[in-house]
Amino acid sequence: MAVKTMACGPGWGTHAALAILVGAALAGTAGDATAWSRPVTAPPPLVESESASAPSKELGCSAAQYAAQTTETPALAWPVQAAPLALDQACWISAAEAAATHSNAQSPTLVDVRPRSLQRAAPIARALQLELSDIASKRFLQQTPVVLVGTGLDNADVDQACRQLRQQGFAQLQAVRGGVRAWQAAQVGAASSGPLLQPLDAQTWIAALGQGMQWTVIAASEAMQRAPQAQWPVPPEQLVAVQVEGKERDAKLVAAIARAYQDRLKRASHAGYAQALVVITDGVVSDALRVQVEAALVPTADASKPGRSASATSTAMATLPAYWLGGGWQAYAQQVAQTAAIQQTANHRLQAPCGRL
Repeated sequence: MAVKTMACGPGWGTHAALAILVGAALAGTAGDATAWSRPVTAPPPLVESESASAPSKELGCSAAQYAAQTTETPALAWPVQAAPLALDQACWISAAEAAATHSNAQSPTLVDVRPRSLQRAAPIARALQLELSDIASKRFLQQTPVVLVGTGLDNADVDQACRQLRQQGFAQLQAVRGGVRAWQAAQVGAASSGPLLQPLDAQTWIAALGQGMQWTVIAASEAMQRAPQAQWPVPPEQLVAVQVEGKERDAKLVAAIARAYQDRLKRASHAGYAQALVVITDGVVSDALRVQVEAALVPTADASKPGRSASATSTAMATLPAYWLGGGWQAYAQQVAQTAAIQQTANHRLQAPCGRL
């Protein structure tokens, strides 16, 4: 095929040469009708690697490192109770003393420092709702006695905030020992204001383990007793194993838990730091059994009358608050695994695509 060219400027010679080559190629292809219908050679079949979990050697850039990283499963880091924290005694007041002063004409300002969700769900009567970090900006509180009410599981946070605020001019600031439960139990006519054996979810308890409280664990869980000690959140001397079998199992369990609580309650009154107790069972426990344990924890002031006095309940709640772990040991182990998985995902270092900086 002839290709006609024209000289149209000093650079046209190069363009013309390219046009000749392209035209020749198209002409050759057009003359060969089978050039467009040649079968495409199939690619070689994929061959699986010897180990599905091992990263391929053919991965380029950082893909091999990413593949190796995603196959690693680190061991669970089981929570451990923090060392007991010696509280600043000047920062703390018993719920009974706080309630007595609150009824006077010169009553202190009550400040609810629990999380916002708890403030909304169960507000404390006649209490300001503030976060601990917001109190320093409320200078008007420097001129009046202030009583903080926390959850009872936030001792380290409240104690540290109290120390700092007193140094900043809040000289009359104190916190209720035992938190909101002790405060409610100390109110006049509040003998049955709330259960002594308080519900506690696994996530909240894991957070409370770092608040400087010494925990006693009443392990009525066979799964926990069989678990390695490395998985226990407290040292062995702070764990009371309860084993009951045979007939009247519930009644024996109630009696065993009550004896353990009374024994620890006597010891806790001489400690210089906050203490608490938690009952851990296997799985979910019936409400009826929890009510029986609750009734047996603190004896009544008068054996001829049912119920406990408000003072006895308030004292017990402040000295050794008792909790029942919801879902038992299984829920705790599941929460530990879930927390570890979230942390692993948060710490996962994303790899940049190949060719990018």
